[in-house]
Amino acid sequence: MNLSDRYLPELWLLGVFTACALASLGPWLWMLMRVWHEKPILKFERRRPAPWRASDMIIVLSIYVVLQLAAFASVRAWLGPEITQSPVMYDVEDANNAHLVARLVIKGSGWILLLCGFSAVVVAPIVEEFMFRVVLQGYLEGAQWRYRKLLPTLRMLMPGAVGPILLTSLLFGGMHFRCKMPPMDPRFLIGVMTGATVASLLTAACTIVVLRVRAGATAADLGWAPRKFFRDFALGLAAFLALAVPVYVLKIVSGQLLPDYISADPFPLFVLSLALGTIYYYTHRIVPAIVAHMSLNATSLAMAWFMMR
Repeated sequence: MNLSDRYLPELWLLGVFTACALASLGPWLWMLMRVWHEKPILKFERRRPAPWRASDMIIVLSIYVVLQLAAFASVRAWLGPEITQSPVMYDVEDANNAHLVARLVIKGSGWILLLCGFSAVVVAPIVEEFMFRVVLQGYLEGAQWRYRKLLPTLRMLMPGAVGPILLTSLLFGGMHFRCKMPPMDPRFLIGVMTGATVASLLTAACTIVVLRVRAGATAADLGWAPRKFFRDFALGLAAFLALAVPVYVLKIVSGQLLPDYISADPFPLFVLSLALGTIYYYTHRIVPAIVAHMSLNATSLAMAWFMMR
């Protein structure tokens, strides 16, 4: 192996990072020009407050918990309890805080890579952005509007949707918290990811039914506007280009500062959620957030796969 082959992954990542940094100049320069000319970066588009209430949120949360527990129980019953346990004896170096998808990508199988791509690049962005942005942030924005006269000081300290965006982002980042875990049987990891993916899709579908039946939610309430799809798609790509470098830099810096048994993901994802939550607040459409999230996950998956080759 020559020197260039040895450092090929690092050189490739450096090239990708440089390309992303150059591509991100466009959106940032455009935003700076808008600010310079005292024009809004995004035009605020009004809509009616989200019609779902606390009781609807409790039902949605219950559905999520039940389906996730049912998925895990089904995987455990199918594979057997012995597969779900980590080895009694294992090297300490084998334990890591890597994401489930990253652990499976290491296996290198083509069909596993396709499964990881479907879960991480397709399902996760759609479901997470719908549940966090539309359902949770939408509910918090609506509650803030309904109780605006009772909370004047809070509205003055956190104008607009600062409170809903901040709270949603804290929960979004916290959901991705991970500690170092021992090695597990690949069959169990595949089962867990498959079960969680199916449960997430069912949760989103059930949530749409609950919100439409109980709260009378329309397609616009759920963040869907087909006529603006292509414009929203372009906005999502621009958001990805602007956010990719800051998010990856923050992840690298956090990884250096935190102990090695804690994942650095919550911190960059908190910042990502702040940005996507702001975009959703101004547009109240979900496509831009989904496209940006998909692009980021696809880039991360591609880098993880290339580094493991």
